[in-house]
Amino acid sequence: MALLTVLLALGLVQLWGSGAPLHRDGWFLWWRQRLAARAELQRNPGLLLGATILPPVLAVSVTMVLAEAALGGLGVLLLGVPLLLYCLGRGNFNEMLSGYLRNWYRGDLEAARAAAAPLLQDIGEAPAGGQALHEQVFRGAAYCAFERLFAVLFWFLLLGIPGALLFRLSALYATEDDSRGTAARWLWLLEWLPVRVMGFSFAIVGNFAGCYRAWRRCLVCRERSTAEVLEDYLEGALGGIDASECSAGVEVAEGQRACGAQLEGLQALLSRALLLWITAAALLVLFDS
Repeated sequence: MALLTVLLALGLVQLWGSGAPLHRDGWFLWWRQRLAARAELQRNPGLLLGATILPPVLAVSVTMVLAEAALGGLGVLLLGVPLLLYCLGRGNFNEMLSGYLRNWYRGDLEAARAAAAPLLQDIGEAPAGGQALHEQVFRGAAYCAFERLFAVLFWFLLLGIPGALLFRLSALYATEDDSRGTAARWLWLLEWLPVRVMGFSFAIVGNFAGCYRAWRRCLVCRERSTAEVLEDYLEGALGGIDASECSAGVEVAEGQRACGAQLEGLQALLSRALLLWITAAALLVLFDS
């Protein structure tokens, strides 16, 4: 049932471009603000985090159990698919990256930066030069793809809908948290295992030797951010990509083609990694039955 839920959710994402029709976070912001106004919770950031995230996760867990008891597998699907769609990341990733690449190939850095703004939202000050912009977009795109899809699927396959919701609400909380302390550290902990599973996936579907060296180097690292670890993995997995693999025409400058080829390689690598995860889940279902 978990595999069917994933396939249906991903099919709807392909149809809509994202899970945007179900991405309504106003209720969570309202809930968080109400709890944050309580003096006893204001003094304890960890307690505020737990009190904000755990009740919705527990409520969904109970609802899923009741749906399965009442309607069986159909109830799980009817409730699980929209909930998984809600847990997926916000925005249309392919549209953001395609918009950036179109402007990048034209040499319009301002338009390229505007198109990639959602990918750069956690990076801070906008980069000045083209190469600096590309490096930050590459890192931002890698983390965005991981956060919006792979981390959610990891926790869904491990803990079901409650696991996926736990991750999404933690990510939303960290985005709204001004201190970026307790919430950011908690999110980093939730990302620690799935990012390493994703890194090993990159090694299988990409340049194995280069990515595996990076994977071993980062395996027990407790200091680097998720985005930095992902960037290290990708540099190994995409080793050997050059300007000749860029889909842009010959009129594009060599430097632009090389940077474009790297992002196009990232998109292809992500697609292969997703196919690997779905295949692995299908094999688990097959051998479990």
